[in-house]
Amino acid sequence: MNATITGARGRARTSASDASDETTGGRRSVPLTVALSVLALVWLIPFFFVVTTAIRGQGELLSSGPFSIPKALRLDNFVKAWDIGNFSTYYRNSLIVTGIKTPLGILIASLAAYPLAKLRFPLRDHVFLFLLLGLAIPIHVTLLPIFTMLREMGINNTLAALFPPYLAFGLPLHIFILRGYFRSIPDDLREAALIDGASEWQIYWRITMPLAIPALATVFIIDALATWNELLIALVLLSSESVRTVPLGLLNFQGQFSSQMTALNAGILIGIAPVLIVYVLFQRYLVSGLTAGAIKG
Repeated sequence: MNATITGARGRARTSASDASDETTGGRRSVPLTVALSVLALVWLIPFFFVVTTAIRGQGELLSSGPFSIPKALRLDNFVKAWDIGNFSTYYRNSLIVTGIKTPLGILIASLAAYPLAKLRFPLRDHVFLFLLLGLAIPIHVTLLPIFTMLREMGINNTLAALFPPYLAFGLPLHIFILRGYFRSIPDDLREAALIDGASEWQIYWRITMPLAIPALATVFIIDALATWNELLIALVLLSSESVRTVPLGLLNFQGQFSSQMTALNAGILIGIAPVLIVYVLFQRYLVSGLTAGAIKG
């Protein structure tokens, strides 16, 4: 009887403690929720300004201000910005660069990450640390050497000039993410495949890569968005109108339409539309890929 009473009291204390922890945790989460909501609102205000400006007339903007509700939708601002801003050319160039560089960079990074994660060879960790040093190199200090080398190669002011620096600066982060995920894949799978006579290439291509799809999707999203938005290197290497990418086109468009705020903001929305679409559609894959790699690694 005493044991039963003691056990009941212990369970009661445990339940009370759990309830107290939940209450404390709930109280602590309220300020965090409020702070994050305020921060999200601050981040959304500029976007709201861009949208409301792009869908109204210039006269209404001057009379009512950018934060008022538009009286009528003016979608012709987007048509005007697309035609005058030459966005068809800029979109074509950005799609070419992003469509080639992103899968090529992921392939190269995965080929480097696989041996760094699964094979044993001298100085393996040192090689990995050496590659990670690329994350600490500022882009600004490399612009002049890059410009000089590409000019000597004869590919300056062409889309081909963007691929070497884009690949070089993207590889360290990609290798870091993929190596961590590859290490989370059980070594038993590789050993079983070796026993069955599979080569390292077959293990990499047929076993490791399919299992690493979450990490590959994460790297693809990060790299595609970074490549589409890159401005500094393109600004230094590209000068002709025919080879400009979307960020360069927006920069030129801003100079031409600095006084036409409605057309300017319509052009901004046109330029960032692919980024917003990709992020909204694939945000959960981005988060799940990074989280899975962190937990398993």
